[in-house]
Amino acid sequence: MQTEERAGLICKTVLIQAHPAVIYQALTEARDLAHWFCDRVSSEPRVGGELRAHWKTGKESTRGRAIFTRVVPDEVVELRWVDDGQGPLPEDRAHHVLSYTIRTRRGTTEVVMRDSDRPMADSEAFERLNDGWNSVLLELKDYCERKERSSKRRSGDARPAPE
Repeated sequence: MQTEERAGLICKTVLIQAHPAVIYQALTEARDLAHWFCDRVSSEPRVGGELRAHWKTGKESTRGRAIFTRVVPDEVVELRWVDDGQGPLPEDRAHHVLSYTIRTRRGTTEVVMRDSDRPMADSEAFERLNDGWNSVLLELKDYCERKERSSKRRSGDARPAPE
C-alpha cells in the first residue's frame, strides 16, 4: 500500500476472490453499494451520471455526491466528488477523484483504489482517511467474495477463477 500525504494521494491494492463483473457491480450498483460502502445510495453508472451516498454514524449523518467520469465495465470506475460531505464544491475546486482499476492477476482479481485530492494540511486527518480506506476495502472484499460464493451455490456454477 502506498500513500503520499503531501500530494493528497492514497493508493491501495486489494486482492479479491471474485470475478471482475461481481466487483464492478459492487462498485456501481446502488443495491450493492448499500451493502458495503454506505447506508443509502442512488447510482447512475455512466459517464456524467451521479452517485449520491448517505452515511449514518450514530446520531450524525453525512451525504456526498459524485459524478462518474470514467466507466469501463469490469475494468474501471472513476468518480469526481462534487460534495464530499462538507458541502458542494465549486467546479474549480472539485479535485477529489476516486478511481478503481479492476484486473485479473494469477487466479484472483486485483483492485487498485486511488483517492486523489488536494494535499491535507493535517497529517492526523490524512492518517484517519488512510486507515479508513483499509476498512472500506476490506468491506468491499468481504462483500464481493460472499456474493461470488453465494452465486456459485445458487447456480451450481463451476466457472474457473479469474486468470
